[in-house]
Amino acid sequence: MHPLFFVFVIATAILSTGCVQTVSKETIVGDYLSARFAERTQDIPGAADRYGKVHAASPASEEILRDAFFFKLTAGDAQGAFPHAARLIARDVDDGLATMVLAAKAIREGDFEGAQSLLETNDQAEYLISTANILYGWSSVGQGGPRAGLAAMKERGGDEFKGFYPFHHANLLEALGDDASARAAYQLSTAAFGGSIEYLAYGSFLERQGDLDEAREFYQVIRGERGGVSEAAKRALVRIDRGASPASFRQYTPQEGAAIAFYSLGRAILQQSENQRIAAQRAGFRLPLSGYNLPLAMVRTALYLDPDFDEARHLAGRVLSLYENHEAAIDEFDQIKKKSPYYPEARANVASSLAALERDDAAIRTLEAAIKSARDPRDLQFSLASLLATRDRFDEAVAVMDQLIAELPEETPRAWQYYIVRGDAQLQQDNWPAALADLKKAYDLAPEEPTTLNYLGYSWAERGENLDEAFALIEQAIALNPSSGAIIDSLGWAHFQLGNHQEAVGHLEQAASLEPSDPTITDHLGDVYWRLGRMVEAGYQWQRVLELEPGDELAKTVRDKLKNGLSVDLPEPRLKPKRTPQPALDTGQ
Repeated sequence: MHPLFFVFVIATAILSTGCVQTVSKETIVGDYLSARFAERTQDIPGAADRYGKVHAASPASEEILRDAFFFKLTAGDAQGAFPHAARLIARDVDDGLATMVLAAKAIREGDFEGAQSLLETNDQAEYLISTANILYGWSSVGQGGPRAGLAAMKERGGDEFKGFYPFHHANLLEALGDDASARAAYQLSTAAFGGSIEYLAYGSFLERQGDLDEAREFYQVIRGERGGVSEAAKRALVRIDRGASPASFRQYTPQEGAAIAFYSLGRAILQQSENQRIAAQRAGFRLPLSGYNLPLAMVRTALYLDPDFDEARHLAGRVLSLYENHEAAIDEFDQIKKKSPYYPEARANVASSLAALERDDAAIRTLEAAIKSARDPRDLQFSLASLLATRDRFDEAVAVMDQLIAELPEETPRAWQYYIVRGDAQLQQDNWPAALADLKKAYDLAPEEPTTLNYLGYSWAERGENLDEAFALIEQAIALNPSSGAIIDSLGWAHFQLGNHQEAVGHLEQAASLEPSDPTITDHLGDVYWRLGRMVEAGYQWQRVLELEPGDELAKTVRDKLKNGLSVDLPEPRLKPKRTPQPALDTGQ
């Protein structure tokens, strides 16, 4: 339904029910349009507030009721969402989500019979059935213990997705003392839908079983993951080497088990949304960030059930960061305690959000304080150096990376990134010999990593050195990551620097289509248009650069181009390799 037609429907409903006596039609229409705008701009609290007001004035609208429920939940206001959920169920217009949220309320309150009553039927939408059955199982644990819960999960399973079940089966099987079956279930959970929770649970199980060599080997593998799971693996390896006792088995409470069920569903939907965004980018399209709303709603429900659930807390903060709601993201990250393996990553995320808010000094202090208290500060040092480099504080960035690299143990996962960051800072300082040594080292460590290929090839091309190899490296990087506008821009800009303007323009146009909000790529496209005699198009691109919030130096250069163009005598801008692309959203997998 077209939004403006829907506004008309709302206004008509208000007039027909007499609500206009207390709330004007103009006010409700305004609230509805404000809600739609808040939704489109990822202002989740704003959408929750506005849709709630529209529902209060127009309670007959099922569509507005759904929105009021969903955005209350997504905003983290579970208490505000519950009455809306009950109304959806009473009107028989629930797809299963409202039922599951009320079941979560019952489980948290210890009303396991009430939760089971809500979940008796499998009327949920297909994507919710597995999670609903797991919730039913944990309600059964609350009533009859692990055996009852395990039986309930197995009896209710149908043709739906099975990947969520093994982890919960494993916990209950270990509680029942069936270690052989628990081992198989833990293994299946890491293979079927492995993430941080599944990985760490299996490693801990191996430790408890006395299989220390197998546990050590497993932790060595997952140490290469990002964030909290890597930190937890490092701590486990230290524990094994010291001969310390492993963590004892702890059966989850129904509240904790249900929280994991909601979190796993949210994580899965988030990963699917990410995959869709990547596929769309490769096809030259952009998908809105609104695909993260449902995962955020699931994670919020998990945190309602278990406020100490660090993985869920961290994921909520990451989504809020993507929505550029940095204050709210900081609030989430700040709740992760120092003892948590997610704490170091959370401090880096806080610093990133502070930097996005242009609070650089606070961001640097946050990282420096976290480095002092960290058992393994490498990732935090890396974040600090990256932040310093993006603020053109290259001497300080190099100093931080010097210390980090000097203390690197052998076979450090992702060590190539450290050399790229230091090499980039040295490039900006025009310290070519040191930069080249670092870029070659990064390439030696990761010869099939697009970023290492791009940096080394691009840097050689800029200096007119090893040109055949330079272009071969950049083209190999594109073959490995064809959706990277930054790398495609590298190829186009290298051709531009060598005077191959006709060859450059196609690559730069493709890069700009993939990264339409990147001011540097847009500036490069303007430059090549000018050199090809397409002055009007060049001016349009340079004007767009100023609308994309460029840095001060680029803005000054572009204003000069808009005034004077690119004269023959005007020195060309130096070629700079694109900095390391930001990693995709860490979903704990």
